[in-house]
Amino acid sequence: MKTNVEIKIECKGEAVGTLGWFNSIMNKSEFIIKNSNTGSPAIFLKTNEDDGKVTYKFLCKKWDKKTDPFWYKLTSDEYLCEVAESSLDGGGLFNVPLTPACKQAVEDMITTAKEIFKEWWESQ
Repeated sequence: MKTNVEIKIECKGEAVGTLGWFNSIMNKSEFIIKNSNTGSPAIFLKTNEDDGKVTYKFLCKKWDKKTDPFWYKLTSDEYLCEVAESSLDGGGLFNVPLTPACKQAVEDMITTAKEIFKEWWESQ
């Protein structure tokens, strides 16, 4: 006995899964440089939620050598950057499992933010 199943794909041309979710976040977000809770400047992802709430997610700052880099990615040029997704230890920009494509897109966004912040920081 054979069974045939026909699937119609209606989301052609749009990212699905966590990449689509991330793209929707980025469509309502912008990079902001402001003081962190430690008082030092950092770059954040500012998101205007649909309910009117505004959230700020830390992305990167210059490492002051006082902050424990344990939860973050320390770059070779000494910037502390957020990691894309949470681990069992904690930390991470998003606390949901990301598909490989989404994780790469988030990492690329964090790297872009770091380069923007680095240019600003080093021009001060």
